[in-house]
Amino acid sequence: MKKVLIILIFLSCCTTPQSRSNEYYEAVIGHIVQNIISGDCNAKCINSIVSSDLKYATYNQAIFVLDGVNKKLPNIFKGIKRELSIQIEGKYKKSVMK
Repeated sequence: MKKVLIILIFLSCCTTPQSRSNEYYEAVIGHIVQNIISGDCNAKCINSIVSSDLKYATYNQAIFVLDGVNKKLPNIFKGIKRELSIQIEGKYKKSVMK
C-alpha cells in the first residue's frame, strides 16, 4: 500500500501545464491500483509505468525549456534549437523503444 501512495504522490506532482492531462494520470493510477488489487501487476510492472512517465516528463520539460530559450534569444539560434530538438526527440524515442 505504501508503494501505491508513493506512486500517487509522484504522479500528482508531475502534472504541470506542459505535462499530460489530469485524466491521463487518473486513468494510469486507476489502472495501477486495479492491477495491484487483482494481483496482475508486480513491482516490475509499476516500475515500467513510472519509468515511461519519467521519460516522457523529461522529454516534455526539455522541449519546454528549448521553447523558452528560443523566445529569449535572437533568431540565429533557431537552427541550434532545431538540432537540439531532433536530438532530444531521438533520445526519447530510443529510450521508449527499449
